[in-house]
Amino acid sequence: MVNLQQLRSWLDSPEVVDDETLRQVSLLNQVFRWGVLFLAVTLMLYPFLYTARNARQYFFISLVLLVTFFVAKLMLNQRWISAAGHLIATIFWLTFIWAAFLSPDGMAGTPFLAAVTITPIVAGFINGTRASILVTLLNWLVGGYIAWLDLTDPTRNIVYYEEPVFRYLVLMIMVSVFPLIVHVWHRNLQQAVGHVRLSEQALAETAAYRLQNEQLEEAVANRTKALEDSLAREQHLAKKLAQALETEMQLSEMQSRIITVVSHEFRTPLSVINSSSDLIQLYYERLPEARRDAAHQRIRESIFYLNDLLKDVTMVDKAQRAMIRPSYQTYPFSELCHQLTSRLLDQSPDPGRLQFHFAAGVELSLQMDLALLEQILVNLISNSLKYSEKGSQVQIRFWLDGRSFCVEVQDAGVGVPRHEQPQVFELFYRASNVDERRGLGLGLFIVQAICNLLQGSVHLHSEGEGQGASFTVQLPLAPVLDSLGEEQGGPVFGNR
Repeated sequence: MVNLQQLRSWLDSPEVVDDETLRQVSLLNQVFRWGVLFLAVTLMLYPFLYTARNARQYFFISLVLLVTFFVAKLMLNQRWISAAGHLIATIFWLTFIWAAFLSPDGMAGTPFLAAVTITPIVAGFINGTRASILVTLLNWLVGGYIAWLDLTDPTRNIVYYEEPVFRYLVLMIMVSVFPLIVHVWHRNLQQAVGHVRLSEQALAETAAYRLQNEQLEEAVANRTKALEDSLAREQHLAKKLAQALETEMQLSEMQSRIITVVSHEFRTPLSVINSSSDLIQLYYERLPEARRDAAHQRIRESIFYLNDLLKDVTMVDKAQRAMIRPSYQTYPFSELCHQLTSRLLDQSPDPGRLQFHFAAGVELSLQMDLALLEQILVNLISNSLKYSEKGSQVQIRFWLDGRSFCVEVQDAGVGVPRHEQPQVFELFYRASNVDERRGLGLGLFIVQAICNLLQGSVHLHSEGEGQGASFTVQLPLAPVLDSLGEEQGGPVFGNR
């Protein structure tokens, strides 16, 4: 396959760009291919013709022309294009004229007829009209000389059916039309090439216009898309601005409401602290020890309440402004439970009512933000202590459930009416059965906000009023983090 491709490349070479040169190269390659093929066939037939009178001329002409074709092809591949064409035309003419002189048939012989008919056409097609005219003029001269030899040389026993001069004139006039044929062929070929070039130019211009049009359409489409994207961004920014404005208004309204509620809520514990401290200061010596301890206890409870209230207000404000960011650390289950137990007992105003339950010795690791988890439990335990009878126990249970860390805070308090349970996690909402117990309705809102932030959930279970309440928190052992190391989705702060 490679050799065949190399042979084809050799036969088609050389590559040129100019139209006239391309025409000449193409003709020379065609003459070489078909000439070599024809001459090879004639040489193979020579053994059957060697007894003929002109067999020797036949063999000589075929061999000379075959060698000429190969020499011309080598010259052509070396880009000696004009020289190769002139070589073929010259050898053609000289070979046939030489054979015509040696032929005893004179003007009637095949070599002379081939010289005056083939050589002008070959020379004209390959080298142009001038070469065809030149060869025709040479044929006139050589033909006249051969006609004179036919008349004067007694060794030529040529029998003409007409006068040699008349035959000469008729034959030469007939072949003189060949340069005209070559000229017409060249002109038509040039016109055809011109039309092809014009068509190619028109097609190229059309393709250029089409490409330019496509580029313009693409530019318009890109510009339109850019404008649409810009408009979409503007609309998105306007929507975000409107949402930000609405959020800011809600925050401002909430802050005003918090200030109003907190200001009112501060009055009672501050009054208790003030009255109790005055009582101790004025009547310390006359008060029994039990009364003094009760006054100290009221002051302590009021301080705990104010502290928790300030923590809750701060946490709500951070939650609304999305300022809470978890800071996860890895803890073994048992260690986490022990730390939570210790911290919650230290912060509780009545630690004796708290009972903790968990499986000790479990070393399964989990990722958790201890401070936020502690905040969840502080709020749940505070609610349980507040809304259950003095002396009743609050049960806190820790356990693992599949891929979740679970906490349950259960009390035997006033419970939650069934129809109000879906609303208890809303900001400032308080159930209708809380009586005169103090509170702002912030604790459960904060619990749900932190659970959502930690990718967990909180659920309430209560059979109704007076049946106690149980809050169950489920948090993932390994939260899903994004590429920046922050949890996915951002905080979600309760039901509004």
